[in-house]
Amino acid sequence: MGARVTVVIPAWDAYAGSGLLDAVASVQRQRCAHQLIVVDNASRTPLPPLAGAAVLTLGARVSTGAARNAALQSIATPYVVFLDADDELIDGTLELLVGAMQRAPGPAATFTILDAGTGERHRSPRPIAARLARRPPVLAFANAIWSVLPTQGATIMRVDAVRACGGYADRDSGEDWVLGTSLTLRGRIGFDSRPALRYRARADSPGNAPLRRRVLLGNAAAVRARLRSDPAAPAWLRTLLPGIAVAQTIAALVLSPTTRCARAVVSRAHLGGRIVRRRAHVSRSRPTGRSL
Repeated sequence: MGARVTVVIPAWDAYAGSGLLDAVASVQRQRCAHQLIVVDNASRTPLPPLAGAAVLTLGARVSTGAARNAALQSIATPYVVFLDADDELIDGTLELLVGAMQRAPGPAATFTILDAGTGERHRSPRPIAARLARRPPVLAFANAIWSVLPTQGATIMRVDAVRACGGYADRDSGEDWVLGTSLTLRGRIGFDSRPALRYRARADSPGNAPLRRRVLLGNAAAVRARLRSDPAAPAWLRTLLPGIAVAQTIAALVLSPTTRCARAVVSRAHLGGRIVRRRAHVSRSRPTGRSL
């Protein structure tokens, strides 16, 4: 049976090293028939040999969103997965993703992401998203205010739906939020709790460092621009754009910093708990000096 899914990995500079080789290897280990396209985004670091991958070389550096979009016209399969060059698919992921799409008529399906450093569930996709997805208009409204739908790695999308959306935004930040918002306008998004992706955080990975206010507000403005131009956006959602703008600003400038601080406190508490447990374990296992 021919390939049903294409995996697209953009790479450049620091993303063209060992992490890219690991990402490609994680794709090649999949038993599901697939195509693999690596987009060379005018990398100053030469890409290593990538057996089994078609390499699309761009003549000039473009944004992250534009680099992903560059592969869209080359895709001949009905489904696509966009994978970042520092992440890895879990073995068996493509079978899970393709199976989910074949069982449902929606534009996309997303699975759980694991943090490669801790092995624990990553905060994205946010648990509330699966509940909101039961009512697609509610998910569309919520995602317009704050991104709750990831579009890389753990998410499989219908190629025709991505093209109809206009693809990713031509941006280096928030480009996936824009696409996710358009996808929510095109049918019910599937959610599955099974893990599909190991997310490897880098020092410059999105979410590791707080984005500047102007970047956050620029991302929000790009979402509103997509809603104004997307023919799938219903009239009621366009009517609510002024209110959405206010809600986006509150989410970006108030809720996001508060949530980040809360995550830091929880992370320190978990770290402290692990240290205490480790010390207790060492104490119990340490010889007492008594002889039998």
